[in-house]
Amino acid sequence: MINLYLITNRTLCSEQEYFDRIKEACINGVDNIIIREKDLTDEEVICIYEKISQSLPVDVRKKTSIIINSKFKAYEDTDCDGIHLPFWLFKEKLEERYNFKIEKQIGLSLHSADEVAEMEELCSKYGVKVSYITLSHIYETKCKEGLKPRGLELLKMGGELTKVKVVALGGIDSSNVAETLKYCDDIAVMSLIMKSNDVKRTVEELINCK
Repeated sequence: MINLYLITNRTLCSEQEYFDRIKEACINGVDNIIIREKDLTDEEVICIYEKISQSLPVDVRKKTSIIINSKFKAYEDTDCDGIHLPFWLFKEKLEERYNFKIEKQIGLSLHSADEVAEMEELCSKYGVKVSYITLSHIYETKCKEGLKPRGLELLKMGGELTKVKVVALGGIDSSNVAETLKYCDDIAVMSLIMKSNDVKRTVEELINCK
């Protein structure tokens, strides 16, 4: 069964739509929410986390992972399910001997096979377990306008170098998800859901395109 990751972006919709779409996505099959609001303070991200978490029905919240992007105070001070980091920040924290919470997930944003190989070396060296990696961007996307997509080759090469769960990201929709899933474990989307006027249908189209 495919696991879907939704990366949040409050600039793509109104505040009410933001929370409504996240809730609707979780109810209809999105398994993981990555709160990626990098311009906000930790305190503001904590407020967003709490509002999302409290809005979900109890049974939905139990099966949904809510992950904080880069905000360590929010990661440490809430009962969120993990932290997602750019690779440079992960390496910085390893050098600082930061104690990641063993009960929480660690997700990383990677963009090349070389980074996947380096991640494997670092995890072995420091005894850290990464839960999943996103590899991006796979297809053309307005979020990365002007940047050439890395294509399925990135998934093929990266997947051969690690046993960590590989999550494809970037330009994925119902037209290419089936092909993409041949080379990764799961998929992540942002604008596809954050801008959708029919979240239930959007999620179902992704889940059923296998």
